[in-house]
Formats: sequence, structure tokens, C-alpha cells
Amino acid sequence: MARLFKRSKVKGSPWYASYTEPLPGGQTKKKTVSTGTPDKATAQQILAKLQSDAAVRQHGLVDPMAERIAKESAKSVDDHLDDFKNKLTTAGRTENHISRTANYILEFTEHTSCDCVGDFTADKAARWCAKLKRDGMASRTIGARLTAIKSFATWLFKGEKLVRDPFMSIEKPNPNADRKYERRMLRPDEWRWLMAATVDTDDFNGCESRERQLVYRLAVQTGLRSNEIRSLGRGHFHLDGKTPFVKVVSGDTKNNKVAHQYLDADLAADLRKHLATKLPGASAFALPPDYEMAEMIRADLKAARRLWLRDTRDPEERAKRIERMFLTPKNEAGDVLDFHALRHTCGAWLAMRGVQAKVIQSVMRHSTITLTLDTYGHLIEGAEADAIQANADMVAAPTLLAATGTDCAIGAETETDACIPFVSREDALPCVDVAGVCDEADGNKPQGQKKNARVSYKKDERFAEPCDDLRGNAKSRGGRTRTRDKGIMSPLL
Repeated sequence: MARLFKRSKVKGSPWYASYTEPLPGGQTKKKTVSTGTPDKATAQQILAKLQSDAAVRQHGLVDPMAERIAKESAKSVDDHLDDFKNKLTTAGRTENHISRTANYILEFTEHTSCDCVGDFTADKAARWCAKLKRDGMASRTIGARLTAIKSFATWLFKGEKLVRDPFMSIEKPNPNADRKYERRMLRPDEWRWLMAATVDTDDFNGCESRERQLVYRLAVQTGLRSNEIRSLGRGHFHLDGKTPFVKVVSGDTKNNKVAHQYLDADLAADLRKHLATKLPGASAFALPPDYEMAEMIRADLKAARRLWLRDTRDPEERAKRIERMFLTPKNEAGDVLDFHALRHTCGAWLAMRGVQAKVIQSVMRHSTITLTLDTYGHLIEGAEADAIQANADMVAAPTLLAATGTDCAIGAETETDACIPFVSREDALPCVDVAGVCDEADGNKPQGQKKNARVSYKKDERFAEPCDDLRGNAKSRGGRTRTRDKGIMSPLL
């Protein structure tokens, strides 16, 4: 029996509705829900609606799944955000990534006044992105925010909390459309001066010069990022085997996958000496905070440039060097150099060495080969020229022979120059060794042939003239070279 009642005598407390909901198979279930109103007349209307919905549901006129999705979509963003964070944690995302993603989602809901996830629409997302663009935000930064809300909406849709994905039609802007700066690589000659300058210079925020040199070498050889290098301890280095490597655990990499980056023998030996002075639980390197890493390498670049300028005593040469942007944080094209540029240097040097793109992708740990080719493909020296040369034999025009029975190519400037020697297909098949055939045609055994050995060559008068042609002694009649055989020796035989 349905009834209304109050659980509290406090003025303004809501009415509760108690009713029986029929279930399939003739069973029933007693349900009690709050009407959310202290007005009894309104509460009675709500109770009637609940009973009506229960009856409709009993007869299969309402889809239970659609009803559940409607309830989930009416919940606030905060109600779903905690579950979404748990999903990211289970997927192995870092705390920093989870916090940043949640902040982007809350930023969107606050700007668009979305009280519940059912209020999400593509138009609201487009207006939000347009405002961020007008405020001067870069496309790459806008794309990061769109990634957050799109992943949240996709999770809601797949979890049957939304009837559709509201942001499916929204595309992220091109991250390279308005990049404020491009990173540049260190040139090999700049690298030598940088290494020379960091041998014996002042400490930078507690990081010694030789330690910085090891960090630079490690970054250029492995492509590790600054935060990945910062996470390394003694136990992450495996330097005693034939192929020394450094291991970065999945929680400290950008793609949340374990990284095994191999090292050369010289760097491994220097790292072994360096780590011998470290405690087992200590960090491998005493690096400054992340925001000072760019300042650190630029200070060493400045020292390297001073060393390079002092390397010459010729006034004219020194004046030329001063005008050059050698070992400067920004080059002539405006590309800048910071610590992350050492990772770019790693991939660029591999490409310049002619390393295969698939190998570069593995070293750089790129998600797709497209990213590798877009970044370093133009540096693979001679790749385009080699490709054209490799394809030359396929696109070359074939030599056409005249249909008159001669061996003169159609369209040749002179018949003599166009003529080539040939033999018939029947006679050409045994001619595996041209020199041997020609010797036997002259009645001589091929060189290296035993006296009584059987040979597959047949002595025939017809071989005499073609073999003369093959030796460059073509017989000419009336200025035109001919043979008595009608066959043609094809290059495909």
C-alpha cells in the first residue's frame, strides 16, 4: 500500500513516499524514496507519478537501460569525477596527470555552467575553445584541455552514463599552427665545445660540472626527458653486462611504459665511476628543480661560447665569430635550445647518421612512426636521392628494336650507335658464361676446364659472329651491323 510520511518533525522537512513496485515473475519490491518537498499536495503528485512509472515499467513500456542512463546523466560532474579519477589511477596514470585532467574538466564545467553531465554539448565545448583562443592561449594548450574533457565524455558514454558522446564531433586544433617557438638541436661542433666547457666550471645550484656533463651525455644518447633522468637512482643502471642500459620504471615515463635505453661502453664506464660514490638509495644526479633545467644548460652554453671566442687570437676571425649565433640559446631561425632540446638532438643525430626510422622510433619511444618521420624524416641524409636512384631502373624507357630484323633501336641518331649484338633465344640459353661460350665457339676450351671434362656448351658456327659482337668486334656490312640469326638476346634471360 502506498503512503506518505515524515521522518522528522522539524518544520520544512520533506515527505517520504512508500510504495510497492511490481517485478517480473509476479514478485514485488517495497521502495521508499524522499519526495524532496515539505508540501503534502506536491508529495502526493510525486507518489502518484512513482506508482505510474512502476506500472509502466512492469509492462515493459519503459527501457530499464534508458531509465538508468537518464538517472546517471542527471548527476553532477563531481559525482562522476571521483569514479573517473579511480579509472585513471587503475590505468596507471600519474598523480600529476590525474590532477591536471580533473582541473581541466572542472574549468570547463565552471565556464559553461554545466550543473550535470547531461548538460554537456558540442556547442558549449566549441564556445569554450573559442574563448580560450581569443584570450591568447596556444593551440597546443587548448588541445590538452580538449583531450581531458573528451576522455571524460568518452568514459561516461562507454560506462552507460550518457546516451551518446557529446564531444565526438569536436576536433583538437593543430598543435603546430601557432607554436611560439621551435626547439633546435645541438650541432656536433657545438656539442664538442659544450663538453669542453663543462669539464671544470662552477656548480649550478648544487650540481657539479662533471655531473652536468654526464647528464647531458645521458640525455643525448638515450633521449630521456629531464623528469625521467631525475627519477633515476643507482639501481636503475645496469652497467656490467655486454649491453649496458638504464631502466626507467613505468610510473616515471610519459607513456607509462618501462623504458630500456642502451648506453655505449664509454658512457657506461664513466657512469659506473660516478655512481660508485652514491649511496644505494640516493638519486643518481643532484639536479636543480625542473624549471631551472633550461637555465642550467644555457649557462653552460654561455661558458662554451666564451671558450670558443677565446680560442682565436685573429681579430678578424674573432669579429666573425662574434657575429655568428654559434652556441647561443636561439639560432638564426629563432629556434630555441633548452634541456628538452637534448632529446631532440638525440633523434636528429640518429637521423643524420642514416639510422632507420623504425629504430629511431624505438629509441625515442614515439607512439607512431608518423611522429618520428614528421619530426626527423627531413634529416635522413640522402634518403630522397637514394630512393630516386633505386627506382631509376623501373622508370627508364625501354630500348625499342626495329621491326626490320636488325638490332638498331628506333629513334637512334645513328644506326651504328644504336645497334647492339644479339643471339637467338635458343642459342642464348646455354650461354651462362659469356667468356666460356665465346672461347668454345672459337674451338677453345674455357679456362679452368679439365681436358676430358664434359661441358654443356655446343660448338656451333652460329656462335662465331655473336661472340665477336660481344667482344666489341662487330662485323659491319655497308655501315650497318647485322647478324644472320633472327633471334634477340633479351636482358631478362
